[in-house]
Amino acid sequence: MAAHSHRLQVENLSFAYGATAVLRGVSFTVRPGAVTTLMGANACGKTTLLLLMTKNLKPDAGRILLDGRDIAALRLRDFAKRAAIVHQKNTAPDDLSVEQLVTYGRTPHISPFHSRSAEDGARVAWAMAATGIADIARQPMGTLSGGQRQRAFIAMALAQDPKLLFLDEPTTFLDIRYQVETLRLIRALNAEHGITILMVLHDINQAAVYSDEVIALKDGVVLAQGPPREVVTDETVFAMYGVRLPVRADGERIWVLPV
Repeated sequence: MAAHSHRLQVENLSFAYGATAVLRGVSFTVRPGAVTTLMGANACGKTTLLLLMTKNLKPDAGRILLDGRDIAALRLRDFAKRAAIVHQKNTAPDDLSVEQLVTYGRTPHISPFHSRSAEDGARVAWAMAATGIADIARQPMGTLSGGQRQRAFIAMALAQDPKLLFLDEPTTFLDIRYQVETLRLIRALNAEHGITILMVLHDINQAAVYSDEVIALKDGVVLAQGPPREVVTDETVFAMYGVRLPVRADGERIWVLPV
């Protein structure tokens, strides 16, 4: 069940909480079929930008286009058939089974007063298989490890059949093993199923390794966008975080020494 990528464009986007400007004239295009990561210091506007792109907030100025259409003109149900988000903090009743949680992802596709179809069941089964949790489908959410829980919420998002998947700091609260497992899963979903992915990450090195493109934010504006090797530089890291850290390269891989 491969997905076809959608084109997401942000044009001159501005947003403020009261008198505090958070985003100021932000513009960029998310490359279809790629994994793109938003990076920047705390309070630079990353999460606000994600909330705007997923219709959880409305911009003060500018627009967000999905396949050339302003998402403001899309009903939430129709938008949810094209895009899904996995939030940083996800909650579910402890007694809810994994399969029941993943089934909620089919909500945008099920008309009122209609029961789940065979297609819905197939999509749920695919989402659990794609995230490697089919064997724990009947387990209650309260019994899962942090990594398993994250996979369950990603599976719920996949059950929506999105062409575009947003992830807000998907490795937060996970130990290093589950961080790596989650990021490898994200790359596999992109490579094997063609899902365009836009995520927020705090770890510069994880962004450099697992992203096709990086968008660097600073005080509500875009500093740079491009492949990690072009964006993750001494100058950009200093501009984003206000600290000088050495950037090293080994072939195609780059990393920052956080010391």
